[in-house]
Amino acid sequence: MSFRVSDETLTAYLDGELAEDEQRRIEAALESDPALVERLEMLSVPVDAVREAFDTLLDQAPAYEAPKDEKRISGWAPRTAAAGLVAAGLLLGALWSPWQRPLPDTDWKMAVANYQVLYVPATLPGKTPEQEKAVEQLTALSADLGRNLSAAASVDGLNYRRAQMLGLDGNPLVQIAYLSGENDPVAICITRVDASAYGPKAEMLAGLASAHWIEDGYGFLVIGGEDLGAVKGIAEQLQGRI
Repeated sequence: MSFRVSDETLTAYLDGELAEDEQRRIEAALESDPALVERLEMLSVPVDAVREAFDTLLDQAPAYEAPKDEKRISGWAPRTAAAGLVAAGLLLGALWSPWQRPLPDTDWKMAVANYQVLYVPATLPGKTPEQEKAVEQLTALSADLGRNLSAAASVDGLNYRRAQMLGLDGNPLVQIAYLSGENDPVAICITRVDASAYGPKAEMLAGLASAHWIEDGYGFLVIGGEDLGAVKGIAEQLQGRI
């Protein structure tokens, strides 16, 4: 039978706020009650794991040092509520502010893929805008990116929908969105990179077909659907044009 104790009491245990006799009762129960251990795990903030996962964010943060007389039973150590809040804040900051944590150049394609995989046909409603409107959108973005993108307004096999400016690693990243003839969302993304040039290479990223290449200090990625041959053909069509 599981040891009967409220979540409030377990939280007080984690924060080191229980009387010694009550703390000993919980520690004894943890030795033989897996269900209680599981409840405690759900209530505790894994400070050490957060620090390890986001250690690059903690270079200037003071490390948490447990008091010398802190009791540790079966691997459990009381953690202060303040430490838990700090760790949770760092975790949320890392998730929602990736541009503050520079990514290696090789990771930008996967960052785009993880965004593109959320797209469905309903994400890109409406009709294809007139060619003049599409060129106008791309011309405005070209100025910010430093690269003429107007040729991307018309791509064989794709129906232009929109273009928008995103950001990654402190650099502008343009995403141009299309629907394919099979109604698959497809994107062409361009950003500045610091890597050697190479021709179109096809691979699956996050379950999506993709083709990427580097030219003149810019990285290009075509991604969407499941047909590697189709996206590589689009990449070859666009190489040298945008």
